[in-house]
Amino acid sequence: MVLDSLTILFALAPLSLMVGVVLYLVWLRQRAEPGLRLWALSLMLRVPAFLLLSARGQIPDVWSIAVANGILLVGVGLGVKATRSFGRRATPMVAVLLPCTIWGVLCFIPGIYDNDQNRLIAVTLLQATCSGIIAFEFTRSVVGGRKVCLALAGLIGAMTLVQLVRAGIAAMSSEPIVLAANNAPLAATIYLQLIAVFLGGLFAATIFLDAQLKDLRRQASEDSLTGALNREAFQSRSEAALVQAHQDGAEAVLLAIDLDRFKALNDIFGHGEGDRVLALFGERLRGLLPEGALFGRIGGDEFAVLVVGEATRQATGMAAKICGLLGRSIREPEHRGTRVVTASVGLARAEAGESLAMLMARADAALYDAKRDGRGRVSIAEVQTSRGDVIIGDFGNLQSLPG
Repeated sequence: MVLDSLTILFALAPLSLMVGVVLYLVWLRQRAEPGLRLWALSLMLRVPAFLLLSARGQIPDVWSIAVANGILLVGVGLGVKATRSFGRRATPMVAVLLPCTIWGVLCFIPGIYDNDQNRLIAVTLLQATCSGIIAFEFTRSVVGGRKVCLALAGLIGAMTLVQLVRAGIAAMSSEPIVLAANNAPLAATIYLQLIAVFLGGLFAATIFLDAQLKDLRRQASEDSLTGALNREAFQSRSEAALVQAHQDGAEAVLLAIDLDRFKALNDIFGHGEGDRVLALFGERLRGLLPEGALFGRIGGDEFAVLVVGEATRQATGMAAKICGLLGRSIREPEHRGTRVVTASVGLARAEAGESLAMLMARADAALYDAKRDGRGRVSIAEVQTSRGDVIIGDFGNLQSLPG
């Protein structure tokens, strides 16, 4: 038994509705990815279009042709907007409605609207253009795994080719192309579109779930206040990075960082102001670090940075900058101005075969020296010495907090 085009179009309606509802329910759980909601609405909007198209010959042509294709092209345009949203690119509603607008203009051209073949070619080419854009946009998606996005781009790209084949069949046919007729090649192209809708929905859900999994992993390993890795994540990643550095013969430097007199800051100005300072410090430090550096929050106001490779050559200068990174960041009440907040840094260069625990112990000892020698400075840990060399940063006239 060979299904005719109208039957397949009718089957597309519940399938699009089912996939659209599933995607919308997935989106409702987190409401974190607007592109998924748009994709779901795009599929659900096509449902009445497929039903109207499948009723060709049983309802007035204005509904089964003009209105049906118009609704379908709005859904396709919304799909373009959804895909661009996955790539964090905005799309104005004018662009969403453009395919439908072009179709509306074509409906007033007798040579196109009144001719079955020309009408089919025009609508199919509009769909193929939008499908091609969607496929391209999936290659630039920043949501979900790269392989999944490329697979979906390939699927939509294949559907684009199918639509172009459909237009070619209509253009080369010596007989009028009518949906209601038993045209096997035309029905085959629509059947492939049905499969693509189903697989596309599965892929879209996979993209969203993969993005959610990555977000959960990030939340589990990241300190929400400062954007630094939490203690456990920093230690595990730093251990792996240090082992790799030893194997490659690369240099590694660990910075132990502590904000000076932070407890007094909290006591005087409150924990809200303390959190603001911590968040500001995390933001500024992330901007200072070289690519590949690991930045972790070890405790309340204690941080650590591991730098591996060529960037270690600038580690001492970077450490000195960290001491004065916050500058005048405390806003005193009653319009009395601001106070300077400094940081102390202990710097330790990894020795051959040295474990992370040993490296951190030496960096902590150097940090203690920097604190004891006046704060707001860098102390460099030497091998097999109990006291490091001290580099005093020049940060101007510092106003230290009491305590």
